[in-house]
Amino acid sequence: MTLNKTAVMSALLAAGLLAGMPLHAADPVSVTAVAPVWRTDVTGTRTESLPLLRLVPGGTARSVKLTGLTKAQYFDFGVRADDVVSEARLELTYTPSPSVIPGISQINVYLNGQLQKSAPIPKEAVGQVSEMSVTLNPKAMEAVNQIAVEFVGHYRQVCENPANESLWLDVGPASRLVLVKQRIRLANDLAQFPAPFVDVTSGAPTVLPMVFAGRPSAAEKEAAAVLASIAGRAAEWRGTDFPVYYNAMPGESHFVVFAPNDDRPDFLKLLPQVDGPQVYVADAPGSLWAKMLVIAGRDEKDLVTAVRALAPEKLVMIGERFRVKNPQLPEPRQAYDAPRWINEGEPVAFEKLMQYPGQLTSRGYVLPPVHLPLRLVPDLYMVGDASLGMQVKYRYTKPVSGETSQFRVFVNGYLVDSETLSGGDGRGARTVMLPSFYGPLADRSASGLALTSVNDLSFSVGYERVTEGGSADNCRSVMLLSHQMEVEPSSTVTVKGLFHHAELPDLALWAQSGYPFTVYADLSQTAVLIRDDATEGEVNTMLNAVARMSAVTGAAAVRVAVTGDPASPLLRERDILAVGRMPHLMTDIDAANAMTLQKSVLDAVAGKSRPALLAGTEASLLSENGIAAVVSGESPLAKGRTVVALLTEGVSGSWILNDRLVNPASLGGIRGAVAVLSESGEADFASPVRYAVGNLPWYYRVWMKIIDRPGVLVLCALLSALTVGLGIFFFMRLWVRRRSS
Repeated sequence: MTLNKTAVMSALLAAGLLAGMPLHAADPVSVTAVAPVWRTDVTGTRTESLPLLRLVPGGTARSVKLTGLTKAQYFDFGVRADDVVSEARLELTYTPSPSVIPGISQINVYLNGQLQKSAPIPKEAVGQVSEMSVTLNPKAMEAVNQIAVEFVGHYRQVCENPANESLWLDVGPASRLVLVKQRIRLANDLAQFPAPFVDVTSGAPTVLPMVFAGRPSAAEKEAAAVLASIAGRAAEWRGTDFPVYYNAMPGESHFVVFAPNDDRPDFLKLLPQVDGPQVYVADAPGSLWAKMLVIAGRDEKDLVTAVRALAPEKLVMIGERFRVKNPQLPEPRQAYDAPRWINEGEPVAFEKLMQYPGQLTSRGYVLPPVHLPLRLVPDLYMVGDASLGMQVKYRYTKPVSGETSQFRVFVNGYLVDSETLSGGDGRGARTVMLPSFYGPLADRSASGLALTSVNDLSFSVGYERVTEGGSADNCRSVMLLSHQMEVEPSSTVTVKGLFHHAELPDLALWAQSGYPFTVYADLSQTAVLIRDDATEGEVNTMLNAVARMSAVTGAAAVRVAVTGDPASPLLRERDILAVGRMPHLMTDIDAANAMTLQKSVLDAVAGKSRPALLAGTEASLLSENGIAAVVSGESPLAKGRTVVALLTEGVSGSWILNDRLVNPASLGGIRGAVAVLSESGEADFASPVRYAVGNLPWYYRVWMKIIDRPGVLVLCALLSALTVGLGIFFFMRLWVRRRSS
């Protein structure tokens, strides 16, 4: 068979196999005939299908309804820096009102402000569930993107009222955004750290494997815990997961590897020795796109030093290698000074609570509310005349003459304040009192109009609208004007006069806020107790738990201590986070077994039961349908200190526990001292033994104990009256005797 030389050379050029090889002038090859190669570093394609309603700003929506006043809905999504989108389409499922006029009613789709498609609503779609596919331009995509679906509807040819209730279009839950992506290899540059190792552009949780040469020492676990906290702080509400590998390469993924000079994984044996703590990024072996973050040092202590150097949020690194020359451990943080918490004290500006620019701005014909997260210290305790208020300053477009508008404030969806606005200068200021509470914060927002440790503040302005229709002969209409409302970032929230007090054990405080460990946001008062020969799953649990706490506080756990010695003096000075296996198999999930489990954990911490804490049993390792448990109680080593133990049983127990830890919104329903987790749900049990921590004065403790007991209050009142009466009686007798003498 004869081969065409031109065709062969063209194919080789297209494949990049002759890159850099000189071509002789005598070779009859036409360069213009070769197809251009756009990227040489891309990998195979993969398709992602994202439910559209999950992309609604502020969280997943159950439905999206567009009307004549609310014409558009926005959907946000991100693209990782190491992804290239080659194809994108919006598969829209919609149902238009039976009243809309086909042909002149239409749907417009925008991507980042650029029109992608304008399609009329056909006659056969009116009043029916219909589908439409819109091809999106991938070249218009950025790291953070926004899709807008606009409904331009008409129900009559003349004299329409845009507020008419028959004018609507429903976006169905089957709508999806489909992206065809390829991975690309990024440059070895630490300037973008924590990217690409932590995903902060999409709403997906970060999965960041961590690799050790073998079973890590306590110092290596400590370095990994600090790095996990840095990733958790960056990921925030998205969640983080840290699968652990011993002397093994993870699959196609970015990963972190800990490599002291004398103990490295086999795939890094040829790595040159280092002369001090350093961090560098390199191409992952065997991957066309993945990166590995290498934490290197002369010994294990250097690893801790190197990771701590990555903790500052405004750290500037350039190039592929960062050498730690002057390691400095920051001063210990003060109690309750977590960056994402509002503590008792001075006013805090809304600017410090904002998560992105423009968060407090709303635009449109009907203004959607703006939302602001409010995280309170979880052990706040209210007595007397404490102050919880906001000084809210805002601007708004003036209402049309003869119409009114109203400013409203909501907490966790409940209305707390409203004010009728005048048509003055378009500015307003108002003092808004937050809901009062007597005793502790509510443990969940479903309790009604109450404050919890995590709250949603929302502000909105509603406008009165008067529209007239008329008839074809006498048409009366009005041009609707778009409005805008802005809450000024200089507005403040103030919490004063509250104490810190908590009745423990209470797993709700730990699950929602990491309490009591997060009282010191750098975990300077936390000791992690985990066996020296811990399995990959147990180390994974430890890392997920630490990252979850940093996501709550917004601070890196640079002072957390990790030990595998149950006799370590650290355990007598700190709160204890214990990670291990179930001390014994639970034959039945009931209150008696739960209290037995709590006693076993506390005895193990005290050194009364096993020399190796929470070593578990062989039966717990062989069980296939395992469970997990979270156990809490007062530390037997120090009064007022807390133990929280994360325990697993069976093959699936570790998966169950880590699946809950990865999602910051999970475990929010557990409470009490013991929570047993299974694939079917959760069961929790309270402990009859309670203890208190905080700074609440003793007389307030007595008062709060009896305030809900009318009988005790009456008895106390009688005793007080009797005491005062007897005092007056004896005083008068003594006074009479002195007068008579």
